[in-house]
Amino acid sequence: MNTPARLAVTLPAVAALGWLAFAAARAGAADAIVYDASREMGTWAASHAQPGEQTWSWVHESLERAVAVIPESPTVHELLGDLEARSGRPEYAEKALVHFTRAVELRPTSPYTWADIADLKYRIGDTGAVFERALVRSAELGPAEPEVQQTVADLGLAVWKEAAPETRAAVEEMVAAGLWRNPMEMLQIARRRGRLDVACRHLPDLPRQVDPKWSQLCQSTEATS
Repeated sequence: MNTPARLAVTLPAVAALGWLAFAAARAGAADAIVYDASREMGTWAASHAQPGEQTWSWVHESLERAVAVIPESPTVHELLGDLEARSGRPEYAEKALVHFTRAVELRPTSPYTWADIADLKYRIGDTGAVFERALVRSAELGPAEPEVQQTVADLGLAVWKEAAPETRAAVEEMVAAGLWRNPMEMLQIARRRGRLDVACRHLPDLPRQVDPKWSQLCQSTEATS
């Protein structure tokens, strides 16, 4: 092959390799940003403390840079959505929903992201079809996940009277599953939401006895409303 012909083949290949190397470097930098941001957010959760304004801002800006570099990463969208949803700022609620929605489009089998959507929808007072679908999908995908059980039970029992039959069935399944794992926790959630009756009808199926006071409550008018 003569020199011009070789160059015609080689130069595009070199350019392509150079672009791939550049893209890989950018993706690697974005991954590092995601790691640092998730670690920082993890410390907030562990300490049950809210970050300061400056800390929140740099994490938010970092994740926005990451999502611009790797927009097809469900993890980045989920982290950014979680950060915005928990900011307590109304102006970020819709942005958070956009990121959560994109995350489940990219990773539709994540029960946690569906639970995040339901939680956000509940907090902004929108408990319509999207909220109920998110509850049902979360329950279907994470029936044995403790955090999912808690979220679906808590939110589902809060809207029990208005929920569709399919939603009620999914919520009750999570209540029953949560009772097997941690009966005290699930009974407290049900009582707080005024739906102790939903939990009480599953007590006879438990492999171990619970505190007698709960059996007494289950026989009271509180659990038969």
